[in-house]
Amino acid sequence: MEQLPISCGRRYGLSLCCLLGLFAASQRPAFAEKKKEKTLEEVDKLPAVQNRLYRNEHEFNLGVGVLPVDPYAKGINFHAGYAWHINDTWAVDAHFNYLINLPTSLRDKLEGNFGIPTSRFAEVQWYVDAGTMFKPIYGKLSFLNKALVYGEFYFTLAAIVAQMDGGAKTEEFPQGKEKRLAFGAAPGFGIRGFVHPRMSLRLDFRWMLLYSAGEGHFPLALTLTFAFTTRSDL
Repeated sequence: MEQLPISCGRRYGLSLCCLLGLFAASQRPAFAEKKKEKTLEEVDKLPAVQNRLYRNEHEFNLGVGVLPVDPYAKGINFHAGYAWHINDTWAVDAHFNYLINLPTSLRDKLEGNFGIPTSRFAEVQWYVDAGTMFKPIYGKLSFLNKALVYGEFYFTLAAIVAQMDGGAKTEEFPQGKEKRLAFGAAPGFGIRGFVHPRMSLRLDFRWMLLYSAGEGHFPLALTLTFAFTTRSDL
């Protein structure tokens, strides 16, 4: 069989390399496009999430509230507190609360018509709570289609110490129990609305689970708070 010259073999090899190079070049845009699409898919997993416009760090607050569920007295609550926002999701806070208790008409009837002494009705005089805040929801709403309102929804869980006065009579206290400390927990939730980069309003709902001298007391506390905060991003 007649053999091809060496120069001809080199020519065929060079032609084959050129064809392979052209094929690879034609496929490169397709590979790049697939890689680009994959990158966009990875980045675009949460397309609706935006950076927070309001980010808190140190919070100082003052507020008023009410303990509305006691049938014998309605407590007016004045409180002051501090919170440290560790990040956008977690915070720790503490409050001191002082109460003024106003007797209801039912209590007035029991005291006036049946001679039940005032000391027989248990009241919370003050309490201190400290705990954590979990802030899973942050967002914005349109107000009358003219302005954006930013806010967050959070859950709270706190330990609580309260001073109680009065209560059901016992052999030791026939006229009712004296002043004493009660201990327990206060789970709850709240809503915050931002009115300024450093100011916000909070509405908190907390159910206090207090135990003292063998008795349980479970008042609900509703508080409206004005908060001033420093910014963690400034």
